[in-house]
Amino acid sequence: MVLKRKIAYINLTKKEVKTKEIPLELRKKYLGGRGINMYLMYNYIKPKIDPLGPENFIFIGAGLLGGIPCLGSGRCNISAKSPLTGAVGDSNMGGFFAPELRFAGFDHLAINGKADEPVYLWVNDGEIEIRKASHLWGENTFETQEIIRKDHGDPEIKVLTIGVAGENLVRFANVRTEMKNSGGRTGMGAVFGSKKLKAIAVRGTGSLEFHEPEKLLEYCREMNEMMMKTKWAQAQSRWGTMIIFSHTNTAGLIRTRNFQKNWMEHAEAIEDEEMDKYSIGMAGCY
Repeated sequence: MVLKRKIAYINLTKKEVKTKEIPLELRKKYLGGRGINMYLMYNYIKPKIDPLGPENFIFIGAGLLGGIPCLGSGRCNISAKSPLTGAVGDSNMGGFFAPELRFAGFDHLAINGKADEPVYLWVNDGEIEIRKASHLWGENTFETQEIIRKDHGDPEIKVLTIGVAGENLVRFANVRTEMKNSGGRTGMGAVFGSKKLKAIAVRGTGSLEFHEPEKLLEYCREMNEMMMKTKWAQAQSRWGTMIIFSHTNTAGLIRTRNFQKNWMEHAEAIEDEEMDKYSIGMAGCY
């Protein structure tokens, strides 16, 4: 599944799309997802550029295991020079986007330049188009996804999108997909907005090839069963990543009051168990 995987280079200023295969040696050294994103950042982002300028790149990376039937195989990595810190910007999110990107034939997208009007990328079975998004500009992240699906007449399209915060270059703006998945760190949404890039929509009907598919499926089954026997996985399947909050807050890893403190006082009201009364249903990642 690591052979003949592609990376697409998209220049929004020139309206150009070029695709290349990912060299196997690069894959062996950096695997995929965040690893290859960091390699691309080091080699393509020049020192001292403006994070909100056209010279900055957005790198979208699917993990090496994306699209296989195991826990964690839905992760997507978004990287750029951060407008919030001026340093490495990196955010990771779950959902269904990264597997869909792989089914469409790409493991990584490298986007630079700036469009002269709002646009979104349409990635479909090995092809990428830059499409107008003026009708999407100003919409929130939920509505944007639904409008794109209706425009294409396909409810299975997966979408990464920014909302109004990203459009207005709020330096901690998120990138979102589905109803609940957010790339919420280092202001990646603002970089999208600076490029007039509203969204990336993906639909893939291809498949991934494996060297020994029967052994892979058996291993995935064993790993899933092993994981689901742990108390951590059982709690996470009920409350999701909210279960992390009490640990990180107690350990002083939360940033509150505009980074003045590293923990939140009186936080009992937002512990995971307290969220049960607000729950209207359950949804998981790929």
